[in-house]
Amino acid sequence: MHCLAGSAIRIPRRIIFRSPIAVALAAVFFAASLGGAGGWSSALAQKPEGKSASDNSDNKGKTGEKSAKSEDGKGGNKKSGRRGRGGPATVVLDTVIQGISVETVQVYGRVIARQSSVVAARTRGAVGGILADVGDRVRKDDVLVTLVSSMLDAERALKAAEKKEFDASIQTAGAQLALAAQELERLERLRKSAAFSVARYQDKLRDVERFKSSLAEARAKSDQAQAELRMADINLHNAKIRAPFDGVVTQRHVELGNYVSVGNKVITVLNDASLEVEAEIPANRLSGLSVQTEIDVRPEFGASFKATVRAIVPEENALARTRLVRFTPTFGPANKTVASNQSVILHIPAGVARNAVTVHKDAVTQRRGKKVVFVADEEQKTVAMRPVDLGDAFGTRFEVLKGLQPGDKVVIKGNERLRPNQPIQVQSADAGGNGGGNRGKGRRGGRSESGANGKRGGS
Repeated sequence: MHCLAGSAIRIPRRIIFRSPIAVALAAVFFAASLGGAGGWSSALAQKPEGKSASDNSDNKGKTGEKSAKSEDGKGGNKKSGRRGRGGPATVVLDTVIQGISVETVQVYGRVIARQSSVVAARTRGAVGGILADVGDRVRKDDVLVTLVSSMLDAERALKAAEKKEFDASIQTAGAQLALAAQELERLERLRKSAAFSVARYQDKLRDVERFKSSLAEARAKSDQAQAELRMADINLHNAKIRAPFDGVVTQRHVELGNYVSVGNKVITVLNDASLEVEAEIPANRLSGLSVQTEIDVRPEFGASFKATVRAIVPEENALARTRLVRFTPTFGPANKTVASNQSVILHIPAGVARNAVTVHKDAVTQRRGKKVVFVADEEQKTVAMRPVDLGDAFGTRFEVLKGLQPGDKVVIKGNERLRPNQPIQVQSADAGGNGGGNRGKGRRGGRSESGANGKRGGS
């Protein structure tokens, strides 16, 4: 075999291509020329191994291609897909201000109506008609309910007849008195004559006194009949139950055909123009309140409004250590949602007003246990993180003791994941954005936090 490897062997061309034995021999001679029998086996072993490596290379290329496609499908490359660091964060800004502020505390109260009446029946009778229903707005003296008045009409006619009878008795007694007085006067003129009779004179005196008494009695009965007639007129008038003031019907207590007596409930009317706010204020919080002090009131729903102190009742609840305070509200023209018995939150001043620098509460967040605020540079479109020292709370703002100046623009939405010197994109507060920067750009979990309630460790 070595000899064959060392010499050039010429194989006929027709043998190579026409005989399978010749092809095998040619392969043996070729392997021998490369280095003997070991080279032949090495060549045979390297061929499938090389093919496997090539296949593995191709598979790795395809796997890398799939991985790249998968990375692109999930939000791009690894650098741009980590918490949206590839683009500016969308934020909402607010201004640090300086002005007169006062610390406030929240106290629950309720809206009440100074005029709310259960209209009662003033006379007896069956309900003959209902002219107002629940929710109807009525004016003062409008008829709400009518009672059957046939019996009252008859009683009035009877009283009127009695009045006429007593008036006639007055006239009769008056005529008799006049006649007796005339005869008494004539007898007095005959007093010095022989025809004068003492007994007759005394009889006329008694007649005059009797007729005077009868006249007085008739007049008294006439006055009594007049009073009873007046009462019959009042009962007839009260058969129509009227509204005592302007307001709204809130409840109906009778139906057609019901019989009511004097004092029975008929209908309830509420004057919605006489609403007030009532609250039990802790005694230790009354130092900031006085008559005409104005406060902010926030209902459960609807627009907030102002209210001024009308009265502080000088009586303390011994158990709760609170005092009753009444406030007169000032509703805006568009505020139509406030109703009687509605719960409201009152912002009561807890101390003396003072001049302070304040920042919105949504601007404050915590980083590594410290309260910080992100201050925006609107020219450079970046933010800087500043630690702050805070004081008292004034409504929705904090007093700033150190770290900010009036006029600074601070981030109040979108500051949950901000980094120092990160580019920002300013959004108006009315735009209704998510407030949490770019949503879904490579953030893990595909979820963004927004608003003050979503702040991590915020105040």
